Amino acid sequence: MRVLLINPPHTAIGSRIPDDHLPPLGLLSVGGPLVDAGHEVTLLDAEFGPLSIDEIVRRTARRGPEVILLGHSGSTSAHDTVALLTRRLRARLPTARIVYGGVFPTYHWREILEEQPQIDVVVRGEGEETTRKLIAALEAQTPLSEIPGIAYRVDGEPRATPPASIIGDLDAYRVGWELIDHRRYSYWGGKRAVVVQFSRGCPHQCNYCGQRGFWTRWRHRDPVKFAAEIARLHRDHGVEVFNFADENPTTSRPAWRAFLEALIAEGVRPTLVGSTRAGDIVRDADILHLYKEAGFERFLLGMENTDEATLAQIRKGGTTTKDREAIRLLRAHGILSMATWVVGFFEETERDLVRGLRQLLSYDPDQ
Repeated sequence: MRVLLINPPHTAIGSRIPDDHLPPLGLLSVGGPLVDAGHEVTLLDAEFGPLSIDEIVRRTARRGPEVILLGHSGSTSAHDTVALLTRRLRARLPTARIVYGGVFPTYHWREILEEQPQIDVVVRGEGEETTRKLIAALEAQTPLSEIPGIAYRVDGEPRATPPASIIGDLDAYRVGWELIDHRRYSYWGGKRAVVVQFSRGCPHQCNYCGQRGFWTRWRHRDPVKFAAEIARLHRDHGVEVFNFADENPTTSRPAWRAFLEALIAEGVRPTLVGSTRAGDIVRDADILHLYKEAGFERFLLGMENTDEATLAQIRKGGTTTKDREAIRLLRAHGILSMATWVVGFFEETERDLVRGLRQLLSYDPDQ
């Protein structure tokens, strides 16, 4: 089938990096298996420009897709844009099937199908295998009820099939890198860049985060194969910067160390940036030199709050002592720290916010 992947323009300005663009890893991860299944797959990345709704509709119509797949890395803030865009696409392409996936639609499939009649199917959870089965069923005109992990309408009413099994072997599906022109994507000051993912899921029980419910169990790719893919992208496509999409790539110290050592052994020196927990940095104090040697230049640390009681209440599992120590250790190894902070967990006064910000600044992160 003719399948078009659309990356809608970012809605929230905080999602946009001036003059730099990163490729939509989620859509490319879905696209690779579809290409391998024999479908004609193309990508329209509307973040370039960004394209107007009118222009996206015009370019989509020219391609004449049978199926339109939409997803977004910032899926909550982008939902209004997706709703408007899909209404316009439906009016212009009445026979195309419109499929919507991502974190927001996974949690809000019922409301979406009730409020957005132009959207035919919602993919819930990981998309690689579910989308492959869905496109095969649309092509063969077989019942959608047999496909786990989707939501659609039956007699006008939203209905969800049972959840799909999580993908145990993350190396079983490849990213469709051939769908992008690597020369168009950059980060870290205009360097050629991609987004990669070593692991999925999170073993922690933070009660404010939706990632655990989306990815469920924490899993990781084969460390040696993952290092080889980074090295290949660096050598063959000139990719210099690799932005890790993982919530917690360092969860397993043995697996993470194996990856670092495998990448060092590849003999390349890319720039790596990612996110992790302060506790893992403190745990790995004795191997942080491997982080640096492999190419890490910055880690975002989700500290969320500077009050011990609040950290316990949100089940963060961290401590202010570890947060401070992680920043110190990263700095000692020449790795930048970026500290993030969440506002509005509970009833907070303006005084609480000012006090918390002052405490965070006292940690002295680099960003």
